[in-house]
Amino acid sequence: MIKKVFILLIFNCLVAQITTNNSFNNSKAVALAGSAVSTPGGIENIVNNPANLSFNSTASISAGSVIFYEMDELLEYQYCSILYKPNKNTNLSLTMQHLGVDAKPHDGFTTRDITLSSERAIMFSHGFTLFRDRNSSLRMGYNANYFLLKQGQSAGVSGDGTDGIPAIKRSKVGLDVGIWASLRGKVFLGAFIKNINSPSIGTGSFANFLPKKINIGFSYIPIKKLITSFSYERLAGSTTNHFRFGIEYEIHKYFTLRTGIQMKPNRLGVGFLTPINDNSSFSYSFLSHPTLPLTHSIQIGLYF
Repeated sequence: MIKKVFILLIFNCLVAQITTNNSFNNSKAVALAGSAVSTPGGIENIVNNPANLSFNSTASISAGSVIFYEMDELLEYQYCSILYKPNKNTNLSLTMQHLGVDAKPHDGFTTRDITLSSERAIMFSHGFTLFRDRNSSLRMGYNANYFLLKQGQSAGVSGDGTDGIPAIKRSKVGLDVGIWASLRGKVFLGAFIKNINSPSIGTGSFANFLPKKINIGFSYIPIKKLITSFSYERLAGSTTNHFRFGIEYEIHKYFTLRTGIQMKPNRLGVGFLTPINDNSSFSYSFLSHPTLPLTHSIQIGLYF
């Protein structure tokens, strides 16, 4: 019971900051411990760097879920991205994200779960190529996010909700910008700024700015089947710097191993990607935590 309360307290703080801003938002990011801002990846990297969108050569769909700290009955994050390629140098994408905190009532009468908080984000992404020649390329992209945050009614002093805080609903639009460059197909640089327009939820003294963060990284491909990545992330107003390192190695054409580490706090990610056939793939990953249980992620990809 104490363990669950502790996790709830942590996530109440996270949800107040819009949890879909976290760096561990898909199977690849979980496996690489968040070091995905500069890695080539297309639809897998939309949330981490929309400039990567222009990497995809065909239309595709990606869907999956992240179960934080093995609390599958309490906390689960779902997402689905659809990518459309109107021309050679431009990709468009629509992504739906959802995370909710549910609680099971213990009054003996109510059987359905009670939603304590719910967050949805609808994200439109546009990635395009600014420059490309035989040796290098420069790509750019942006995410336009519509955030919708709902907080359930509190129990109040009486415990039955009669004197509690009523349920609220808040919405806001956020803008992300990313840039991505490559040199000779071996060196890749990526930069990403989240909520560059400094959106806030609430008004007056109750206004809370959504977290703004910057993520910078580079990737290097020493051999054809190996990708190494390093990234630096910092949240605006925070004194904590996150350093991350990740590796992707294609052991076999049907199996790619992924792993990564993060400092502050120290976390280890491990996962894999396996093509089901020429038009689909499956990936799984998990991420450790110094004190809490593992975070798990699964993802399905379809390519047309």
